[in-house]
Amino acid sequence: MMQDKLRRWSMAGAIAAASFTALVSIAGCGEKSTTDQVESSPAVAEALADVIKSPNDTRAYRTLTLDNGLEVLLVSDPDVEKSAAALSVGVGLMFDPMDYQGMAHYLEHMLFLGTEKFPQPDEYMAYINENGGARNAYTWLDITNYMFEIKNDAYDGALDRFSHFFKTPLLDPEYIEKEKSAVNAEWSMRRELDFFGMFKLGRSMLGDHPANRFLIGNLESLADKPDSSLHQATVGFYEQYYSANIMKVAMVSDRSLDEMAALARTYFSDIANKQVDEPEVTAEVDFAQAAGKLIHYVPQEDQRLLQLDFIIESNMDQFRVKPNQYLAYIIGSEMPDTPAARLKELGWASSLNVSASPNQFGNYGVFSLSVDLTEEGMAHRAEITDMLMGYLELLREQGIDDRYAAEFRTSLDNRFRFLEKVNDFAYVSQLAAAMQDYPSRHAIDAPYRFEGFDAEAVNAVLAQLVPERFRVWYVSKDEKADETMHFYAGRYAIEPLTLSEPEAQREVAKTYALALPALNTLLPESFDVAHADAVPAKVVEKPGIEVWLQGSELYREQPKGFTQMYFNTASSAASAEARVLLALWRDLYTLEQTTLFTEASIAGMNAGVSADLGLEISVSGFTDKQGELIEQAVKALAIEPTEAELAQAVDRFVRNINNAKRGFPVRQLSPALRRVTRSGSFSDDAMLAAANAASVDSLKAFIDEQLSSALIRVYMFGNYGEADAKELVSTLESLLPERTTSEYVRADIYAPQPGQSIVYQEDLPVEDLGMMYLFAAPEASVEAIARGEVLAAHLSNRAFNQLRTEEQLGYAAGGFATELGDHPVIGFYIQTPVKNPVDMLARFDAYTVEFAEDVAALTEEDFERIKAGVITSLTKPAKNLAEEASPFARDWNRERYDFDSKAKLIAAVEQVTLADIQTHYQETVMTDNPSRILIQLRGRAYADDPYATIEGAQVITDIKAFHESMPVQAK
Repeated sequence: MMQDKLRRWSMAGAIAAASFTALVSIAGCGEKSTTDQVESSPAVAEALADVIKSPNDTRAYRTLTLDNGLEVLLVSDPDVEKSAAALSVGVGLMFDPMDYQGMAHYLEHMLFLGTEKFPQPDEYMAYINENGGARNAYTWLDITNYMFEIKNDAYDGALDRFSHFFKTPLLDPEYIEKEKSAVNAEWSMRRELDFFGMFKLGRSMLGDHPANRFLIGNLESLADKPDSSLHQATVGFYEQYYSANIMKVAMVSDRSLDEMAALARTYFSDIANKQVDEPEVTAEVDFAQAAGKLIHYVPQEDQRLLQLDFIIESNMDQFRVKPNQYLAYIIGSEMPDTPAARLKELGWASSLNVSASPNQFGNYGVFSLSVDLTEEGMAHRAEITDMLMGYLELLREQGIDDRYAAEFRTSLDNRFRFLEKVNDFAYVSQLAAAMQDYPSRHAIDAPYRFEGFDAEAVNAVLAQLVPERFRVWYVSKDEKADETMHFYAGRYAIEPLTLSEPEAQREVAKTYALALPALNTLLPESFDVAHADAVPAKVVEKPGIEVWLQGSELYREQPKGFTQMYFNTASSAASAEARVLLALWRDLYTLEQTTLFTEASIAGMNAGVSADLGLEISVSGFTDKQGELIEQAVKALAIEPTEAELAQAVDRFVRNINNAKRGFPVRQLSPALRRVTRSGSFSDDAMLAAANAASVDSLKAFIDEQLSSALIRVYMFGNYGEADAKELVSTLESLLPERTTSEYVRADIYAPQPGQSIVYQEDLPVEDLGMMYLFAAPEASVEAIARGEVLAAHLSNRAFNQLRTEEQLGYAAGGFATELGDHPVIGFYIQTPVKNPVDMLARFDAYTVEFAEDVAALTEEDFERIKAGVITSLTKPAKNLAEEASPFARDWNRERYDFDSKAKLIAAVEQVTLADIQTHYQETVMTDNPSRILIQLRGRAYADDPYATIEGAQVITDIKAFHESMPVQAK
């Protein structure tokens, strides 16, 4: 599948780990030397013979190069219950044949569909799914990356199946044609996304540069040509580029390094080394064509964006001194008197994001300043451009020095010193990608490595942030644009860019008194560790406030912790008006706290605010300065917005509701289900009406009422002691005194009833149909949930293979199991560009019968393998504090104070039999009186087709009215 976002460094991202962002929906689909001799930062890194790892990392590492030239990074971790592997190929979308644009992405799809040794198209995916695993792949401009994870005892079998992708793929002509439709469906999902439209438009200005390609592919670009066929071209591309000498492999397992090395040799040594030259982009950009332009772009979403894109020379080899990130750290700061702070004070912008992708176009990168404008800011776009360009002139005039080097290094060093594990599925993918960009010994530490301020490197980047290398984007619904794009929905116009002189820009920056940012005050100074009991305990219980404390069992020496503060009130969801006021409060509060939260992020803490039945403030990361952060955050809750600020918040709220309808229909299904089945949700029309009626007085009154009546529930996990809990309570009581509180309130959840069907339907301003079809189990019990979990491990692969791979009904399709509150359900979902609602529901109904035959034919051997995979997924150790805390926090939120829901589920899964899941499917799906929920989101392509119907079903036309009468689950 396509990579969903650019790999780029933002100002906040400059101090975070580099990671790829592959699309994982419910569909699921430089230098290169290992002998590089560079000194590591002695305070934070342990230099091994091969790989530099965090002092907090107890895993063993080794690199080796196989006889065929393939480089492998091995990670031995005796604690893992799932092993993983990834293989990256150093070729991507920039190297597509011009006659078959989208080829690299298309070939990625084809490799999943059978090899000579394992010819069945679902063999690999079925093996992975039925052994508790996951699999995926992504393609980007310069890389194609494949990855999987699986329970340990199935690792050999997975490696065998996986490695044959790169040795003997069938590239079957039958599936050549079928999979072309899958790629077309994936393009169909994305053709109206503004990111892809803008990205294509920007690259089209590069002329003959290889980055100017249609990346995804569709029926048109992949159609047979007069002198060649797609099959021939696919085989040719594979033979040309899929060579061991430009591949990298990362492996994680519980086995020893010697055993893993033997596995690597067994399965990867016979990948052919075709001695291909590593694909490299050398084409020059014609800046007269690519830069000095003003681009007017009319988006599909209601956006107001001003973006300055500078094309810079690739400097990936300078990762040790990070000039892009250092410069972005300064320019994008939220500190007082910086451009970000001033634009907010003026009411012209809600955010300024500074980011860099140093090799976005191979031999060129992009340095971007992106401003999310308010309506008032739209009238000042030229002035904002002058302000930002003037700030760059001030930086050139004053010079960039090392005053931020100490905090920049400290931030990165602290993160690396206490680096936590991530999911191994993601980890191997990150490592395999990093090995393409950095020497393998730096695959882990490259994002955190900072060997000191390099004035020459920073000034070299700053010298490229000039008019001759940049273009300006005006993005809004009001742009004058008369050009349309091939393959994408955006309209645009391009004109020469007229700018003020540098001296005039410098004067604008001085007029607004812009200055370099202040230094960070929240960097941790102590890494002392407290050891609270690993069993959750209520350590404070007072009128209106309670605190639960739990220490980590797995990561007791980490100086980090997670605190959730829930200001719970029943009135916050009593009406659409209250729901909207809560959302506006959260938005304005978060905007006001951007400086604080960004400073905290740089210091290794994360702070966030969400809205449910009241506000929830979550703080995590290093605990040393968390008390100070929390005190400032709570003190600021009683915001005092102006009329203009509220109007801007209402505008953002309204645009967010409307823009959400333009997302992938498949990604709107779960939110729609939540709106229908959970109280406190309201129709978009009701929310929009309430937003337009909001006033400063009504918001202030609402905030006062919330803060004076909130029950404060706190859950602290990790590096805290009872003294920390009591100090937090003292802070909260002093800042929020004299509250009159009630009992803890939770939302009502729909209780499915035998024979009752409900239908929710909505029209969307996008093309495809999204449909979710759910069957509720006859009983709500942990045993029924366990049966559904095991059943879904088989259903997910079978439904995907049939509906997506064989029938090509849509790119995102499959089956799953989940719960509505405590009630288990079995579901099917799809986003389809080829079936209308009536036909799609008919196909789902027919497939339920087909799967009944499938599950009836399961053997005991297959069943035991599937069940073992589910148990492995449930019992694998938490990788970090957040994973460890998650099941306890979930129980805490639901008042399950035995904190044993996960243990009960594991025990129930262990007791599930083949007969149990067969009976469960019959009683849930094939019964004469099923309990069903149908969600159908109808895109424009089917606007003239009727919605699907279920005989006797209740069609929900008023969500609030349905909630008032629906049967609800016991709490």
